[in-house]
Amino acid sequence: MAANVSFQLSGYPDNIAQYPAAAVLPQAGAIISNLKGASQTHRPHVGLGTLGFFAAKKGASNWQSLVLVSNRHVLAAHEAKCGDMIFQPGYEEKNDQAVFDTSRLNAIAKIDNIGLCGHFSYAYPGEIQKPYFIDCATASLLFKQNNHTQRNHDKTRHFTRVARVHPHDTFEGRELKVRIAGRDVAWGKIIDCEATVETITGEQCRNTLVIRAIPDQYGKLKPFSRKGDSGALLIDQYQRAVGLLWGNHTLDPYVSYACHIHPVLSFLQIIPWCFNFCAPQSDRKD
Repeated sequence: MAANVSFQLSGYPDNIAQYPAAAVLPQAGAIISNLKGASQTHRPHVGLGTLGFFAAKKGASNWQSLVLVSNRHVLAAHEAKCGDMIFQPGYEEKNDQAVFDTSRLNAIAKIDNIGLCGHFSYAYPGEIQKPYFIDCATASLLFKQNNHTQRNHDKTRHFTRVARVHPHDTFEGRELKVRIAGRDVAWGKIIDCEATVETITGEQCRNTLVIRAIPDQYGKLKPFSRKGDSGALLIDQYQRAVGLLWGNHTLDPYVSYACHIHPVLSFLQIIPWCFNFCAPQSDRKD
């Protein structure tokens, strides 16, 4: 699920690791990377993913200090660790490659929870615990949230609440329809919410969401997800957040995989922020 990237960097110098805060605000649904793949030309695509959503840590005193949420295999690519920088670089797509503009690297966060790419025991109300495969991690934003968050509720709202994908939601003819947050073009339907998916390394990923692409309004079938979508948030037709995308089928381009949202929130101990990041007020007085 990671995209091919053409880095115009000769390596991963220290000055990039200490890059100043971005002049632009972090954006959910946009590309992110720790840029450590810049010096590994044999695998330049690993580590390029998507910012899924923003969240506050449970027990936080306010909503000012938010974290971004994505896949662990995105944030922690190339053995990145806590304290390493996450960037949301400006780029252009050329011949199925994302070419980064080194003048707009846009440092937006630092990894603060390396997360988990594995199984986490979780129980929905009234049910026994089950192992859910999750691939998630967080990075603390360099910017502080606006004190007056209520003023920004008319801004972009990515979802209304979180919801579980129940086995009944996968019955033929009743499948839950989903899209990637920030993108309305490609839709898919969840055909399984308890699948065991085997990765190319042989790992068994249990209780995985399986999404199959559905034809668009013109009857044309396109892949549900594309390279670089790892970490993206899944939104259903009722505007509810239901999962975090982590991969796709190696042979069938119309099948993608995601982890359930509730085990992710429980493991990371976070509360999702359903709006776009709210800009801090300027201190400038005219």
